[in-house]
Amino acid sequence: MTANRACVEKFLSAFYSGEIEMALGCLDDEIDFLAHAPVDILPHLGHRRGKLAVREMWQTLHNRYSHMRYDLPFIAEEGDNAAAIIRVYFRKSENDRIVQMDIADFYRFKNGRIAQIRQFMDSFDVAQQVLERDIGTYLKDNPTR
Repeated sequence: MTANRACVEKFLSAFYSGEIEMALGCLDDEIDFLAHAPVDILPHLGHRRGKLAVREMWQTLHNRYSHMRYDLPFIAEEGDNAAAIIRVYFRKSENDRIVQMDIADFYRFKNGRIAQIRQFMDSFDVAQQVLERDIGTYLKDNPTR
């Protein structure tokens, strides 16, 4: 196992177990994080730069969800880059409902730490789960022009 792969695995394990400071220890001080998600519905995501901004985002996320777990079905790396497909399960704090999704994370390393994360997900599906509504039916009944 390479150092970069070990770093990603340590990062994911720490983050999903709620050990935010340990997860932050895997990041470069100037971390550049971007989650491609609808920030109107998921305002804690979007673009964040620096450990302080990432810490605040993660604290919000961990407050919204009482329990998180993940599976890592795929990880690949080449040089200072790595990619992972992560299946995540979040239990909502307000009503114990489970939100599950697949996330694709792309990492860039600098001096052995994660310096950049680009995150992609099926934001339509995530929005429906978070809002607990069938958005497709709403759009069908309320077409926009």
